Amino acid sequence: SSESFQRRRVQQASKSGKDAYAVYHAKHQTLGTTSSVGQKRPPETFLSEVNFVSRFALLLFGGQPQLVKNAIIVDQWLKFKVSSDEESIKQNAVLILSLRELLDKVILEHVVETFSSPEEKSKMIERHKGIIEVVRRVLSDEG
Repeated sequence: SSESFQRRRVQQASKSGKDAYAVYHAKHQTLGTTSSVGQKRPPETFLSEVNFVSRFALLLFGGQPQLVKNAIIVDQWLKFKVSSDEESIKQNAVLILSLRELLDKVILEHVVETFSSPEEKSKMIERHKGIIEVVRRVLSDEG
């Protein structure tokens, strides 16, 4: 079942020392019930369409990132430590945030742009190949 698969995934992450980040599509709540003998069962909350993602997936595709001291914070609450070395912090954070900015531009151009010719579309795809390849490597190397 999906529930046991997800439980195994979290347990494996715990054993390996890796973080497990989950994203979900919707949150639901049951109404709660009362049995025939008057025993009440409280409402329960559950999530649907849960998927596990890597930290780089969250940094590249998640909410708004900001650099605070030695961490990148996504959506003002999810904190990722970048480095403990003062110089590395700046370099690593700039690389990650720059890649995110470039990726946002690539996605926006692919979604918004309309092209008058197939040649224009081919040029855009060629311009973006390098950025897409870097993102693929980052995401596949982390997994």
